[in-house]
Amino acid sequence: MEIVDLSSDSPSPVDEDHRTNDTDIIALDDSQLDADLKLEQEHQPPESLSSSSSSYLASLDRAAMERERLLRISRANGGGRPKRRREDSDDEVEMGNGNDGDQDTVSHESDSLGRGSTTEMKRQREDTADQIPFPRGVVKRTAVTGYPRTGDEISIEEVLQPRHLRSAVLSAFQWDFDWILNKIFIGRTSLVLVVPAKGSEVRDSLRKSLGQVPNARLCMPNMDGMINCMHSKLQILFYDKYVRIAVPSANLTDYDWGEGMGVIENYVYIHDFPLRSSAGGGSRLPSFAADLIYFLEAQGMHQDIIDRLETEVSWEGTENVEFVHSIGGEHRGEKDIWRTGFTGLTRAIQKFGGKGSEVQIDYVISSLGSLTPVFVENIYNAASGKYYSIVTPPKSVRSVLKTAKERLRVYFPTHDTVAASRGGTDSAGTICFSANYYEKPVFPREILRDGRCTRRGCLMHEKVMLIRFDEPVRARDGVEVCGAAYVGSANMSESAW
Repeated sequence: MEIVDLSSDSPSPVDEDHRTNDTDIIALDDSQLDADLKLEQEHQPPESLSSSSSSYLASLDRAAMERERLLRISRANGGGRPKRRREDSDDEVEMGNGNDGDQDTVSHESDSLGRGSTTEMKRQREDTADQIPFPRGVVKRTAVTGYPRTGDEISIEEVLQPRHLRSAVLSAFQWDFDWILNKIFIGRTSLVLVVPAKGSEVRDSLRKSLGQVPNARLCMPNMDGMINCMHSKLQILFYDKYVRIAVPSANLTDYDWGEGMGVIENYVYIHDFPLRSSAGGGSRLPSFAADLIYFLEAQGMHQDIIDRLETEVSWEGTENVEFVHSIGGEHRGEKDIWRTGFTGLTRAIQKFGGKGSEVQIDYVISSLGSLTPVFVENIYNAASGKYYSIVTPPKSVRSVLKTAKERLRVYFPTHDTVAASRGGTDSAGTICFSANYYEKPVFPREILRDGRCTRRGCLMHEKVMLIRFDEPVRARDGVEVCGAAYVGSANMSESAW
């Protein structure tokens, strides 16, 4: 799938030649590489235990083993900093000492929504000391093993930039802790890991296991009662001169970031904001920053992170983008209802000038829920900016489906598309749909389309909604807007919104 330029009449042409492999391994220090690799092989921790439905962490004492292994390598190097091979990165691995830490607390879905034309997509590699790579925001798709780099792709190393990374907040629904911690200099980088944990047993296991990771604290969103899923994917990355807000559709696993066999692609929205030369505060935050902080507070984020975002960041260039989120649980009161979920999407579209205007919607997803005509109408109304009332039912099933069939298209792969992909049906474990849902009489089959990736043989894990107004509208700042693009982690299901 490609991002469609909303300012043009047709999508850009797509390069379909996927015969080359752009995955390289870069040796960062030839004099030390062989010795380091030999030491790594001699001191590898035992194989990770398989995850279960009750706890995918199972024995994260692996983190302690990793720390001990790196210390052994460091000692073997005479106390120097160990270096290792990395794919698609020119960052060397540096390890130091840090303090342990943990805390638990709340959240759920995080996304970005941009108006008008899509942002220029030029390939940018590692930042220099004085450069802010993406000051206006950019959408990239993940680099995937076996497919060529065209300039629109980005790897996890290029997102994190670990050599420059000072502190990071990382959130995901699915985690491979061994994999992601090996991408970061865990000894010198301060981490907050936002992880789902339902039940005291799982939470205690997380505290015990991840509490051994140097410089790491935990944030465990509230999952009591009816909250059964924490699906948020969000990265807040602090550097010397700027902070990066990254909203991917990818979990923190190797396959979601295109590594290994290269079977799945994802999208990520990246926006870099300069740090103030001196701490500010007191001035009103733009809505993007205010909604981001509202979401983090709902997660129970550590106060020092909130304070830094409020006082140290210059939130420039957000007039064309909004932060849309979905917080689990019950929400009461007009203010809270309009801050999250698809009513939050409504609020964002209204700021862009959409107030019930007729729209065309193309929605790419990786999971389909038990759709009903009422839910379909809610999504359509939210994407058009129409005021939503929880007490107003749709006029009729027929009227809802008529609008949906004409104006809403949902892209999800057929069984044949999955079976013909590079990894086959075995690679589609995170692409979910139940036949029971499809067979319900009220299920709106008319809106479904086969979701096929422009990278032949690759599956799509994106959640992207392209919204086009029938007629241009005026945003609150007077700018003419022709449409909006939602990039995030919300699928087409009631639980996601």
